[in-house]
Amino acid sequence: MNRFLLPVAALVPLVALACQPSSNGAPSATSDPALAVAADVNGEPVTVAELDEWIREDLFQAQAADPSQLYELRDAAIQRMFESRVLEIEARRRGVDVDTLIEQETEKLGAVTDTEVSTWYEENQERLGDTEFEGIAPQIRSFLSQRRAEDVRASLLEGAELVVHIEPPRIQVSAVGPSKGPADARVTIVEFSDFQCPYCARVVATLGQVMARYPEDVRVVYRNFPLGNHSRAGPAAEAALCAEEQGKFWVFHDKLFANPRALSDDQLTAYAEELELDVPAFEQCYSEHRYSEQVANDMRDGRAAGVTGTPAFFINGVSLSGARPATDFYRTIDIELERLKEGA
Repeated sequence: MNRFLLPVAALVPLVALACQPSSNGAPSATSDPALAVAADVNGEPVTVAELDEWIREDLFQAQAADPSQLYELRDAAIQRMFESRVLEIEARRRGVDVDTLIEQETEKLGAVTDTEVSTWYEENQERLGDTEFEGIAPQIRSFLSQRRAEDVRASLLEGAELVVHIEPPRIQVSAVGPSKGPADARVTIVEFSDFQCPYCARVVATLGQVMARYPEDVRVVYRNFPLGNHSRAGPAAEAALCAEEQGKFWVFHDKLFANPRALSDDQLTAYAEELELDVPAFEQCYSEHRYSEQVANDMRDGRAAGVTGTPAFFINGVSLSGARPATDFYRTIDIELERLKEGA
């Protein structure tokens, strides 16, 4: 059971950004699973049947999906239902509908001022390029007004309690491979990745944020899943494991992701030299394909766990696929830490 006091509903994206290969839970105590309580919103129960009614069309489209996809669908729906119900309760208490409630609260903040518009323009001028202030000022004002309404919605959700009863399915994945973080960390993230996948490169910074936020509680284990349509991902994976022999996997990993279009044999050797590896030892390791079987084993384990694209993550066995924002990792990790604390 996961209990949260949410300052804002964390919406989990159902379609995550990920690289794909080319074309070539706990049982309910009730006898009827549909009557099981999926969540409590401010003490009011939400059954699985009510939840599924909310996402009927999505469930129909995903009826052949695996359990982790079904859990994710339901979990995202819980977040949306939580926001909707809390706002409806507050609106009823004030004798208005939700839209009027938001309008009333937004009006209390006053209209967006000219100073706010010009300040936003100045702060973002570099990425706006040559766009003239007069031409974009109306769009900035509209954007700031919309953001103000979103802030109001978030403030109305503060202090509302959401208790989630449904549990994610867990997939047993071996945490073998290069790792960083404490060996006794309570949460282990097993990552399946591809050095030519742009979405994998995108989450390098995200995982850095995760490690900074949970320095004592999270360990990341890297496993290779080079896709067939990325011809240099396999060789890059073997080269990175050769760098691991010399204790430099993660700096080599970062170098590869920073240069996904420069992964020829000569370029891999140049990176080894730049990063001050023992180059002859690296070349010997790489030329004899010392780690080809380890890469193949990573891929077998990934496929057995249901991995079809990259990046793919298993957080204490809980699946999280695609280039997700750091907040998605935080939420899953916080649930795990709370679960482990309750178990202790």
